[in-house]
Amino acid sequence: MKRLFSLFGRSRDDGADHSLDLYKRFRQLGRTCNLALIKQLPPPALPECGKKLGIYKAGTLILNQDDEIAVAYDYCLHHHRRAGRNIIERTLENPPPAMGSDEMTYLQTLSAARFSLFRIDEILPHRGARLRDLLRGESVTVMDLGLSSTGMPGIIVAGRLLRFDAFAMSSGTLIPIPEPILESRIQPVIGKFIPNAPHASPALSPAQWAAFEGQILRIALHDGGEDNTFYTDMEV
Repeated sequence: MKRLFSLFGRSRDDGADHSLDLYKRFRQLGRTCNLALIKQLPPPALPECGKKLGIYKAGTLILNQDDEIAVAYDYCLHHHRRAGRNIIERTLENPPPAMGSDEMTYLQTLSAARFSLFRIDEILPHRGARLRDLLRGESVTVMDLGLSSTGMPGIIVAGRLLRFDAFAMSSGTLIPIPEPILESRIQPVIGKFIPNAPHASPALSPAQWAAFEGQILRIALHDGGEDNTFYTDMEV
C-alpha cells in the first residue's frame, strides 16, 4: 500500500484534489479497519461501555436510532481497556501492520484521534466544513461529504477527529447538540474536567478522557431523543 505523503510542492488545486482522493481512500479503509477492530473486542466491552453511555440497561442495548451503535462502538474502541491498553493500541503491537502501509497510518491516526465539541463555522460544499474546537479554541477544516450536504453554520456537534498529514476527517458520526443543552448540561461537565477550556489544551489521563467523553455522549444521546439526526459521513 502507498504511504500518505505531503502536499508540499503541489499547486493549490492539485493539493485539494489529492487530499479529497486521500480522504475517500482512508474513509473506505477506515470502515474495513473499524469492523476488524470491533470483531476483536471482548464480549463485555459493549455492555460495559453501553452502561456508561446510558444505552445498556437490564441486559439490553436500548437505541433510539441505528447510528447510536456506531457511537457506542467508537467509544469501545478507544476506552475499553485491558492492562491499560485499548484494542487499537493492542492491534498496533500484536503484530503491527507493515510500517508505511495505509493500515498502519490509519491505525496510528485513529489511536491519536481527539474527541471534542465543535461549532460549525462554515460549510464547504462537496468537501466538508470548517469547525471551531470548543475545548482547544482552534479552527480545523474537515473532509466530510455528509456534513457538507446536511450541516449548517452555527450548529454544535460532538465527535472524534482523525488528523492525517493532508486532511482531517471525523470518525464517522458527529452528534448535534442544541445550544441550550450546551449551556445547561455540557458546560458544567467541561468546567469540571477542563476548567481552562478553550484557553489551554486539555491534559487528561486516559481514564479521565473516558469519563469526560462518556458523560458528554450520555447527555447528547439522552437529550437528543428519537428525533435527533446525526451527521453520518456518506459512503464514498
